[in-house]
Amino acid sequence: MITVTLLTPMVLVLGLGLSGLLSPLQAFRMRRRLTVLAPLAVVPAVLLAVVAGPGTAAASLEVPWLLFGAYFAVDLYARPLLLIAALLYGAALLGISWIKLRDTERGSGALSAFLLLSFTGNIGTYLAADVASFYLSFALMSFSAAGLVIHYRTAAAQRATKVYLVMSVLSETAILAALILVTSAGGFLLADAGHAAGTAHTGLIQGLLIFGFGVKAGTVPLHVWLPLAHPAAPPAASAVLSGAMVKAGLIGWLRFLPEGATAGAVLLALALAGAFAAVVLGVLQRDPKVILAYSTISQMGFITVLIAVGLMLPELQPATSAAAVVYAIHHGLAKGALFLGVPVVKHYARGRTGILVLLGMLGAGLAVAGAPLTSGAFGKYVSKEAVSGIEVLGVGLDTLLPLVATGSTLLLLRFAVVLFRTERDPRRRADGELYSWLGVCAAGILVPWLIGARWVTDPVQAEGVAVPSWEPSTLWDATWPILLGVLLAALTWAAARREWLPDRLTDAETAVIPPGDLLLAEESLLRRARRDGGRTLDGAHRLITAAAQRWGTAFSAAAQRGRHGVSWTEARLSGWESTGLVLVVLLTVVTAATMLLVGRSS
Repeated sequence: MITVTLLTPMVLVLGLGLSGLLSPLQAFRMRRRLTVLAPLAVVPAVLLAVVAGPGTAAASLEVPWLLFGAYFAVDLYARPLLLIAALLYGAALLGISWIKLRDTERGSGALSAFLLLSFTGNIGTYLAADVASFYLSFALMSFSAAGLVIHYRTAAAQRATKVYLVMSVLSETAILAALILVTSAGGFLLADAGHAAGTAHTGLIQGLLIFGFGVKAGTVPLHVWLPLAHPAAPPAASAVLSGAMVKAGLIGWLRFLPEGATAGAVLLALALAGAFAAVVLGVLQRDPKVILAYSTISQMGFITVLIAVGLMLPELQPATSAAAVVYAIHHGLAKGALFLGVPVVKHYARGRTGILVLLGMLGAGLAVAGAPLTSGAFGKYVSKEAVSGIEVLGVGLDTLLPLVATGSTLLLLRFAVVLFRTERDPRRRADGELYSWLGVCAAGILVPWLIGARWVTDPVQAEGVAVPSWEPSTLWDATWPILLGVLLAALTWAAARREWLPDRLTDAETAVIPPGDLLLAEESLLRRARRDGGRTLDGAHRLITAAAQRWGTAFSAAAQRGRHGVSWTEARLSGWESTGLVLVVLLTVVTAATMLLVGRSS
């Protein structure tokens, strides 16, 4: 079954590519049919996740003739993430399959093809049980995603794609170097990756993996590609970028990152910085998809805190890893629903479908904020229990992490305001865009609970994660962070009404801090380095040229003097030819006479 799961989307991509050999009309018809069929490519993955539990016969695949031998398996972490990825990619493919091809697509089916390629790589990272298969799947996913970001070919899309590719290449390089060290220290299979801990290169491996997977996970300060890629990409692509692809960084850490207090402390500091700094940056944005991108950075910071605690305290790692997976499942579906909902609000937020759209977006937003009885509250409850008793600078993480929900509330309120102001483009009939969004909303209500309670277990105790009992104290713990966020938003609104805030903060057109935030400073430093570096190189070139000219002049003068000296010597010696011959004859006669005299005397 794993074979069918991996090959089905690749067969459709092959068909889309080979359609170029047909006549233009036939190629268009074939691509259109394959695009409509593309959502079915995720069905084998859904069946695999549902049927093939860890340890079953269908849960593993060995291909000994491929590369160094390829191994794939459905394990505790792969199974839930596989299902979420299949649902999100299926919704994204369905959302674009029923929409008329835009002029910019030229009937090529390119968006569907890149989604299918990304899907194959994405689920490959979850299923891979050896280092080579994992790396190749990760690379396929990363570079295929560039086709999603560049899709509209606008100036913003081109810039976002350049930034994304640069970050991806740096990420892939770091991951490849780290995996080579992991393989040399442990083994080729993922089950042997833990042997890399305690070796001479453990610190280097930790640093490379934190950087490499941190790029994909949107870890601050490696997050700069996310706020640029999301507004540039189509909403369907943004849904899988935020809901599924960033989780590849999470699975990479779970698979390979060696435990260690120092690495855990560094990752914890970066995670907390991202969880809270992204809120400040996000509420100053003017694009709904950019706001959601910063929300993803904040939420991934929350998940990364769990990974960091597991590194620092290995005895807690089973619980923190399970909590991270549960939260990732919730976030993937809820955030995917919000991204897919951006065009749905634009097209269907009026008339008979208006109430339905309002309820769906409200439900997804409450889930992201962690409101009581939602999947978000479940994820936050499990996470809080996993880190209970852990303190940072004297403050307990179980007290600090709920404040992330306060930040999420502020971001979602800002998102609602900006989205309400966007122009509407009503459609008369419902299509795949609306239906796929409704499917993700429904899945977001039920699936995280089912997976969290039945699939995600503690590997040590073989018990499911704790499900909240919804006692008054539990309900209050899930409510007060949201109320605090609403209060802060109300105070900010009141200050804006009284004109107590700077005009720049209340400008509805221009973002106070452009998307990419730190990227602007980095680009400025690069431009300055290139400018100053160019001046330095020019000066060095001039110095080298002047020195070379002086050396050439001195060498020419010395050579000229040498030639004059040789000529003068030759001239003098040419006049001594006869004199020299006479001297040679005289010396010969004297030598012969001396030898004769010596011989007689002896």
